Amino acid sequence: MKIKNKISLILSSLAMMFAFTSCLNDEAIENQEYGLINLNANKIIEIPAPGNHTANITTLDEGIKVFKQEVRLAAEKPAQEDIVVHLEIVSDRKTVLAAVRELLSDKYPKEGDNAVDDEDIYTYPVSSISVPATVTIPKGARSVELPITIDTHLLTPEIQFALIRIKSVENEGYIISGNFGQLLLNMKLKHKYAGRYALTGTMEHLPNPSAYVHITNYPGMNPFPVQLQTLDGKSIVMFDEVGFGDYIYPMMTSTGGFSGWGSFAPVFTFDDAGNITAVTNYYGQPAGNTRSAELDPSGVNKYDEATKSFQVSYWMNQPSVVTTPPHHRCHMVETYKFIGDL
Repeated sequence: MKIKNKISLILSSLAMMFAFTSCLNDEAIENQEYGLINLNANKIIEIPAPGNHTANITTLDEGIKVFKQEVRLAAEKPAQEDIVVHLEIVSDRKTVLAAVRELLSDKYPKEGDNAVDDEDIYTYPVSSISVPATVTIPKGARSVELPITIDTHLLTPEIQFALIRIKSVENEGYIISGNFGQLLLNMKLKHKYAGRYALTGTMEHLPNPSAYVHITNYPGMNPFPVQLQTLDGKSIVMFDEVGFGDYIYPMMTSTGGFSGWGSFAPVFTFDDAGNITAVTNYYGQPAGNTRSAELDPSGVNKYDEATKSFQVSYWMNQPSVVTTPPHHRCHMVETYKFIGDL
């Protein structure tokens, strides 16, 4: 009997544990449908966010821009008074790094084979992000808008972090949430034309046209999928996702082999109207092997918003191989048609 009673007690305990665990993920509790918790006695002020307490911002380079979050009262009833909440941008880099390590530990581990050094975690300049010193949850409401002002011109394609924190609540009787008392911003820049593209076109190898040809001549590779990744607010760079998984311009040899121009990846620079104003080499102008890129002004060289594509003409120059000016080794005439986002 004692053994049966113990088993019954264990099973009952497990049932209760699973019941409470499921409640933690039940949206109805957050919506105050069950009345199982006394939120009126524990009026909590929070910045709501997904489970990892972060907000992702991927944006174009558009200068000063306002992004909106909210500050919320978690309580049984709406605010019974105007609630004044004080906010701050955390300026201490160590504190921001600690938040990144804690909230995004899977992506930014401190130790192990995939450890990420502190120097490789980037923080956004505190002087270029702002929130109001205070926001007020009005009487009768549950939340108030939290505007976050960011200078997008200072964003980079690499992720940058900033940390917003509830500093205090002016009214008495409110608790700052332990989990949602702060919000980690995960921000990066995106060029408006960045994405995956279908590449078609020609590549003429001027010293010996039969030696190398455009990658779309490779069997089953017309069109050829490539990534055009954000380099900065004005430029995108070619990334070969099929053959090399690197910033390398792919092509086919005369024997039918899949190959590529090492230390060469075209960077396309656009103006605000979608005109291509320059083509350069990702590895330098020139790279160590003397390869550089140059726009051919006789081409179309413009993005077409209607078709989400652009045509471009350019040269790959290499003085170490073509010793006489203008050192053109290859001439490319290409069309890139948008497939989807990265």
